[in-house]
Amino acid sequence: MQNLPLISVIIPVYNAASYLAQCLENILYQTYKNIEIIVVDDGSVDNSAQIAKNYNINLVKQTNRGVSVARNVGLKVAIGEYVHFLDADDLLNLDFYERMLAAALSCDADISFCGIINEREPILSRTIEHKFIVLNKEDKFALTNVGHDGYCFNYLIKRSFLVEKKLNFDENVSTAEDLIFSMQAVFFANKIITVPGAVYYYKMRNQSALARLTKRGKKEQEEAWRPVKIFKENFEKQHQINTNQSLLKWTRYRFFGIHFIKKKTQVSGLVKWYLFGVCVLQTKEEHF
Repeated sequence: MQNLPLISVIIPVYNAASYLAQCLENILYQTYKNIEIIVVDDGSVDNSAQIAKNYNINLVKQTNRGVSVARNVGLKVAIGEYVHFLDADDLLNLDFYERMLAAALSCDADISFCGIINEREPILSRTIEHKFIVLNKEDKFALTNVGHDGYCFNYLIKRSFLVEKKLNFDENVSTAEDLIFSMQAVFFANKIITVPGAVYYYKMRNQSALARLTKRGKKEQEEAWRPVKIFKENFEKQHQINTNQSLLKWTRYRFFGIHFIKKKTQVSGLVKWYLFGVCVLQTKEEHF
């Protein structure tokens, strides 16, 4: 493994004792072994740090300053040629890093892009069935759907690229901070390659930041999202791009004014029908 690129996996942790061991074991049993694991304990008051110490990892402890600070600290510590951001309560298929790295190396891409299984909201899951390489800015935004799904954990990213572009997480934004980071990374990447078979399992526990956000009142949610909306508007004007492009097409059917059936068509021609958010039928069309 000495001649193979090192991957730095950065895991921000806050009171994740219930899930952290499972997350770390999931990395240790990856088919790709040249990995450094960086756990940034963001002021946990449970025994997350004690659990992390049971593993051969790089543990960094800080006072509670938020996930953006934790990820930035991880980036400063990382020495790998590639970095991946992983949430402590989520999982990966066991050949995830092998597939993601091989794809990036095959075409010298700054970013490789995986599929996602969203267990909380299955309608937001995305499977990747074909390998694409995109360089055009419009295609990069459409392929990743980053204007809507700004998750940073979808990507394996070349660290030298992040250093060159001086990309990190906005520590002044508390909601969807990874969307701001991901949009910039997608835009500036030399190319992006999709990776069939690499899947991120987004567990979305009740304690997660996004889960807590959904419990807020409408006005409070709008205020939390305001900095992100402002960033997107300014980014679109500066770079002359529509950040809401997507290779997914949604068709909604109403009954007495209520959207109760939705049809999702992917670029591959795969069609999924949802009834009240639950997939009830899957078909295949010849053309998108």
